[in-house]
Amino acid sequence: MNDVTVDSVEAIGVCAPTDEPFGYAQAWVDERTATLVRVEASDGTVGWGECWGPVEGTGEVVESVLAPHVVDENPLEVERLYDRLYDVGRATYQTIVPLPAISGLDVALWDLAGKLQGVSTATLLGGRRRESIRPYATGHYFKPVDDLEEQYDRIVAEARTNANELGAIKLKVGLELLGYGPREDVELVRRVREAVGPETTVMVDANYAYDRRDARRVGRELESLDVEWFEEPVPPEDIEGYAELREALEVPVAGGECHAPAEFDRLLETHAVDVAQPDVCIVGGLTPARRIARRARDHGVSLVPHVWGTPVGLGASLQLVATLRGRPWLEFDRSSNPLREELAAEPFAAEDGRVSIPGEPGLGVALDADALDRYRA
Repeated sequence: MNDVTVDSVEAIGVCAPTDEPFGYAQAWVDERTATLVRVEASDGTVGWGECWGPVEGTGEVVESVLAPHVVDENPLEVERLYDRLYDVGRATYQTIVPLPAISGLDVALWDLAGKLQGVSTATLLGGRRRESIRPYATGHYFKPVDDLEEQYDRIVAEARTNANELGAIKLKVGLELLGYGPREDVELVRRVREAVGPETTVMVDANYAYDRRDARRVGRELESLDVEWFEEPVPPEDIEGYAELREALEVPVAGGECHAPAEFDRLLETHAVDVAQPDVCIVGGLTPARRIARRARDHGVSLVPHVWGTPVGLGASLQLVATLRGRPWLEFDRSSNPLREELAAEPFAAEDGRVSIPGEPGLGVALDADALDRYRA
């Protein structure tokens, strides 16, 4: 094994249409995309990773900018390679670091390292603390209908179904996308809470729909609706706003999917969040996500990874949450995504209110070659 090196890196864009367009505070979605990263070692072992974001451009960054710095390197030295890729990205772009592209390579290297050593990635990340995890259903996006009552009815029906299955759901607010405002957002949450009952855990995600004033008003209404957390209430750049809201509101404040590693330092040091939410396909991979988890623990902050991608990203997130202390959650996307349902030979599913964490070497995710070919962008 000491002689094994990284032989090749390939970026594979995938794309699939959704059943119908759906919306959140910032945009409408009519297709699901990702860039998968395939890293092959000199002995033929393959690791898989995933990059968040558009297919266009991401693969070129992976293959042309980053891959030359890992080919012929020892694939077991994942953290050293992450630091190198971060430095290369910063030197290349100066004002930004291409973290989603780095994410795909980093996750693939952790998958590869686990396979080479015959252990799950969670074991390499510090050790497995659990074999399954409680999920909450993400979904309940805005529907392509004009009538507000129909909008409410469809979201409520979806929420009731997911609540019956999992007992925990996350709603979207930010109906300004459809010409409404905070009052209609609160009414949506109220109707869902009434429909699912007090025994269901309800989270609310604004996708930075509000300024501080409206976020404060909405947050105070959410307090009476027994909301588990209020996610991304203000734009990610407004870390002072996060801290102000956390101080002003009783409902816990969550955020992080849009933040880079250094920004998590600020979020934690300014006591701006109760729940930190790095996405392993955005933040740079499992290496920085693990570092953020440790810092969050030191600050008494819960860590619940943001998860919204293919089985590769979901599998990587499961390996991370397997290592966390306490009673973490898994974000379990239920919105339309053929990539999530078809790319894996065995799609992830909840059974008896739990999602199993693979124990096979690496991420424990086997991809379906035919589906991969079918959805190549």
